[in-house]
Amino acid sequence: MDFIERELCDIRNECKNKLNHSRIITCNTTLVRVDLLPDRANRTLTVCLRFPADYPQSSSIMVELKSRVYSDKLLAELTRLMDEHAKEHMGKPQALLVLCFALQYLSDNPLCVCLDEIKQLRTDIKSREVAGNVASQLKLRQRTSCVELIARGGHYIYRITAVVPDDYPNQCVEMRGQESNLPNVLVRYLNGQSREIARQCVEPPLRLSKDELANFRPVHSLYRTLKFCLEATRDFHLELCPICDNPVLQTQPETVVLDDREDAFVERVYCGHLFHQGCLKHYLSEPPFPKGGKLCPAKRRHPRSDAQTYMGNKATAALIATGSSCNKLDNGMGLGLGVCGIKLAHDRWVLNIKTAEARWAQKQARQRELEEVVDFLQ
Repeated sequence: MDFIERELCDIRNECKNKLNHSRIITCNTTLVRVDLLPDRANRTLTVCLRFPADYPQSSSIMVELKSRVYSDKLLAELTRLMDEHAKEHMGKPQALLVLCFALQYLSDNPLCVCLDEIKQLRTDIKSREVAGNVASQLKLRQRTSCVELIARGGHYIYRITAVVPDDYPNQCVEMRGQESNLPNVLVRYLNGQSREIARQCVEPPLRLSKDELANFRPVHSLYRTLKFCLEATRDFHLELCPICDNPVLQTQPETVVLDDREDAFVERVYCGHLFHQGCLKHYLSEPPFPKGGKLCPAKRRHPRSDAQTYMGNKATAALIATGSSCNKLDNGMGLGLGVCGIKLAHDRWVLNIKTAEARWAQKQARQRELEEVVDFLQ
């Protein structure tokens, strides 16, 4: 029995003992093919090994990796590491050594299943770095299979941890540990919307045809979720109130108004724009009162509008119908050059036209009475 035959016998006899999560597909002098983590479909890696003519004295074992889950970049890098590991054991059996190395690598680095998403997030963070400002950060926790994002916008910060499940991407990431110095209304929005984005990546919409439902496939949720948190946090401190055209948030988080009875309290409406509470109240209570309700006066559509997210395309079209003539879109991005054009709506100010007009008339009547009293006293 020659060297390779003995090594093949060792693979057949010891593979299950040394590689608990493996399955031998082929094992002969031409090809050794082993599936690592075959019980976890979303983490399975196929390792193909071939023996060159002068193996193992002058050449190391030849490695080829195949996977439907891991990226080509990861497979190329892991192949290089396995080749280097094999060359360290020239003259010795190398098949079991490289298989154990690959399995240990996958076990120690569970986040490699979303390597491309992590790299893209890091690219996005670097592309928006501003000299003199503390940049956002992305921290990997391989032991707990977590990705922590520390998003920054001005002096504001939003910290969130995304837990990558074993069944990823069929199961969405779980959002945990949210911390922030933003106003509560914005923190609740970030928390809720990030979970909703993750859910939509793996759960089909309710109103789908049978064919559409059959063709639905889960998509990766890590990048989409954290990218939303990153961009929203960056933009909050730059947003201007559409009424007074002043920054909605104070420069320093310590001076943010927390009392929801104050005019400077921050409110977010369904079209996505931020308002000072006092500005919004004044705008909604002043005429004119159009039949379809008042439209958001912002100069352009918001890139993170709830109208489409929660109400669907048809509802969005209905909301902007009255303002569509002055809402030309540029570059197909949904950012209007005229006005926002979406009906103003908010949980705390749901007023119909008659109620708004009645309140305005009552306010004007009271003002006239006061003026008459002043004239009489003078």
